[in-house]
Amino acid sequence: MGIKRKQVMKSDGRKNRFARIIVVSALIVTAAAAAAGYARYKSSSVTEYTVVASIGNEPIQYGEFTLVRDMLRSTAKPEELKAKTLQRVKELKTEQLWAKEKGLTAGGLDFGEFEKRWRQENARRKTAADRGEPVYGPVTYDPSGYYRYEQSNLQLRLKEALAGQDFAAGDAELQAAYERMKDVRFMRPSKIRLQLLSAENSASGAEKLNRAAARLKAEEAFESLAGQADSGLTAEARWFEPADRKADAERYPALLQEAEGLQPGQMSGVIGEGERLYLVRCAERGKAEYEPFEDVKERVRILYTDERYAAELASRLARTEIIALKPLESEGEVNVTE
Repeated sequence: MGIKRKQVMKSDGRKNRFARIIVVSALIVTAAAAAAGYARYKSSSVTEYTVVASIGNEPIQYGEFTLVRDMLRSTAKPEELKAKTLQRVKELKTEQLWAKEKGLTAGGLDFGEFEKRWRQENARRKTAADRGEPVYGPVTYDPSGYYRYEQSNLQLRLKEALAGQDFAAGDAELQAAYERMKDVRFMRPSKIRLQLLSAENSASGAEKLNRAAARLKAEEAFESLAGQADSGLTAEARWFEPADRKADAERYPALLQEAEGLQPGQMSGVIGEGERLYLVRCAERGKAEYEPFEDVKERVRILYTDERYAAELASRLARTEIIALKPLESEGEVNVTE
């Protein structure tokens, strides 16, 4: 007789697999629904005119925030981008409000007004180009380019206005500013005479110059070191004249940079210039001279205005708070189009 085998029941396994399929399907449906909902949130909850922050009573709209953010995107880490954007918007808007106080703004400061001016400027440039008239700069600005252009012009107008008002300076104030700045801004290059000892640009050349440096510190003459048989060293004198500074900076950048920092009697370490290595000793330096105050008076006025402007802007920023009204990091992209 054959033995009948009892059939093994597998219903529980099938039920478990079925349950798992249901759970996974539910998760997929839930994720898809969430993604669809987030997409709707991104496309419908914010526009370029949505107010996302404020400075005092002045609203900051999302379109302006995104313009500034995109300007900073290549220089800021992703985790720092929002904070740096808000800080930069604060700086720019503070300048705009300052210009508004002085009656220098044309139209409102909101993003919609900016868009109108941008479109009008592009239309004006296109018309001029079509007529064959000269157009300075691009024929068509993109939004970020026009934003920078407008902000730069506003800053220039504000500084010009302040130079004749709040920051007006008489000769005494400008003279004091000149004295404070002259070592950095208005010193003429001095005449410098160098003693040079050079060798081929190689490891052995560097070794020879390092040995020579030790002997030079013991007051041995440059010429005597170079004159020794098979020394491989060359001695020469060189003048750097004030009138030739630009040309010398192009021909001998390393030597000139080293020379500018040496006082008479001081010696450099081994430096490379082209195919040669050098030891440099400053043999003589002319007396420092300055451009006369009357010749640079207007430059001093500009620098004085810049100093006052920077100090006042820093003071205004310290007193200004920007308040973010929306979770900006979760918002979507908004494109500005003509």
